Amino acid sequence: MSKPPVPKLSQQGIFSKPHNHTTTQSPDDAPAQLRDDEIPGGKGQGRAARGTREGDVHRSLYAKPETFDLIRRLAFERNTTAQALYREGLLLMLQKHGHAAGKDGEDI
Repeated sequence: MSKPPVPKLSQQGIFSKPHNHTTTQSPDDAPAQLRDDEIPGGKGQGRAARGTREGDVHRSLYAKPETFDLIRRLAFERNTTAQALYREGLLLMLQKHGHAAGKDGEDI
């Protein structure tokens, strides 16, 4: 006894045009794309709430794999994140050079 044939997606009508073309939306009816500053909480509205990445800048950090392993282990042992430890290190560096007056790890 063999299995019944598996229907192809093209036979199921998934990739075909709808039968009633009057219900489809034309490009002229589509709303204009919003700018970032028109979207609630979008990029153009300043920095987002603490604990989010929105509004923050990303930079890559090159280091030895052993260093990243150690940071992950420290984060686990201290019940925190590697990101929090990176920010702590940045704060210490800024304090050392006199650029972190009145700031804490959350401000970095």
